Formats: sequence, structure tokens, C-alpha cells
Amino acid sequence: MLQPETTPPEVIPPEVILPEIEIPDPQKRIWGFWPTIGLGAAIFAIYALAQGLVTVIFAVSYTLKEMSANPDLDPQVLIKELTTNGLMLSIATIFSAIAGLAFIVLFVKIRRGITLGQYMALLPVSKKAILIMAAVFVGLLAASTGMDQVSQSAQNSTFMVDLYRNAGWTPLLWIATVIFAPLFEEAFFRGFVFAGLSRSWLRPAGTILLTSLVFASLHALQYDAYGVATVFVLGLFLGIVRQTTGSLWSTILLHAAWNLAGMIGTAVYLR
Repeated sequence: MLQPETTPPEVIPPEVILPEIEIPDPQKRIWGFWPTIGLGAAIFAIYALAQGLVTVIFAVSYTLKEMSANPDLDPQVLIKELTTNGLMLSIATIFSAIAGLAFIVLFVKIRRGITLGQYMALLPVSKKAILIMAAVFVGLLAASTGMDQVSQSAQNSTFMVDLYRNAGWTPLLWIATVIFAPLFEEAFFRGFVFAGLSRSWLRPAGTILLTSLVFASLHALQYDAYGVATVFVLGLFLGIVRQTTGSLWSTILLHAAWNLAGMIGTAVYLR
């Protein structure tokens, strides 16, 4: 007797349990305290080297030109002309800023798992934050202008006036002062360095204080004590804005606006 064909029961595969995939936190890819200090020193050394290279090349060519035209030229007069040569400063500022920014990008790109925008906090700023920053900026600028009148600090104004008079090509000085200088200084201090140190034992408050001190000290050769103190306060303000808004664009725009106001003031004074 033939047995009826039977269909084997359907075999249901056991549920496949996939292991949980942990998504890495991009913020953990930011350089720590000591790597930030070391790489930051390297970035600044490259920046200073680029600026020094341009300065030396310009100074040598300028000296040969002036000495050939006037062999009896006083060396002290020549040195003073070079230290207040706006064209030399403009070229050096632009060239060194590009070099410094290039290495900031390089050191950020080495850290995989985080984008340049995430690392440097290149995030949009809300309209409300922009209005608040504008109001505080106007107040700070008014206070600085008032203090300038009270202190009558001659060195601070003379430096910019001499640079403007010896600019060679004035638009280049505006570009270097309003665009390239704020772009590198903010990318370095409130960008790369801030990202690494603010997550260390320094925390944001200590990082703001430290970066402001270094930021002010770099201007010690240009300004007197009052001028350096003003730059220090500006650094504190920019650091607080960076921490509050969480965006580097906010400090870049404010720094550029501050330098623009200074350039406008110098141009109005001379005219």
C-alpha cells in the first residue's frame, strides 16, 4: 500500500540577533590636552616661520633698494620704516595665515571619525544670538573708544596710522587686517586650541583665560600696556561668545568687525 506523500514541516530559522553597533562620538576624536599643546605649538611655529620668511625677503629687498638710492641712509631710520611698513605686514599676514590654516586643517584631518566642521565648531549662529552679540559688541566698542579718549594712548594709534600711511596698496592692508588676521587667529585660539583644552582639566573657563593671555601677549610688540589690556579683554569676550554660541563663525565675524572698526577709525583720522 502506497503511503501518501507528506510535506516536511516548514523550518523557521531562529531569530538572528545582531550585535549592537556602537556609533563613535565625534567629540571623542578631538585631540587631548598635550597633543593640542604640542600641535598648537607646531602650528604657531609654522605661522611665525612663514611670517618671518616674508619679512626677511621683503626687508632685504627693501634695504638694498633704499641703500642704493641713498648710501648714507641712517640704519635706525631704515629699521623704523620697516617696522611700520604696511605693505610688508600685509603680505606677511596673508602668507602666514594661509600657512597656519593649512596645518590646522591637516592636523584635524589626521583625526578620523570627525569632520572639520565638527572639530572646529563651524556651525550656524541663530538670529537671536547675532542680535545679542551685535548689541554687546557695540557696547564694548563704545567703551573702548571712550577709554581711548581718556587714556590718550599715543602708541596704539600711531602704530596703525603709520601702517596705513605706508600701506603701499591700501586695499591689501584692509584684506589682511579684516579677513586673514581674524580668520587665522580665531581658527587657532577659539577653534583648534579651544576644542582640545576646553575638554581637559582646564575646562572652558580656564581655556578662555589662557587663550586670552596668549592672544594679548602676541600684541605686546605693537601696543603699550593699555593696548595689550584691551586685546586681553577682547580675547575674553570672544572666548565667552565661542563657549556661549558653540560656533566659531560668531567669533570670526566679531573679530573681523572689530578690526574693520579700527581700520575705519584710522582712515577717518587720516582724512
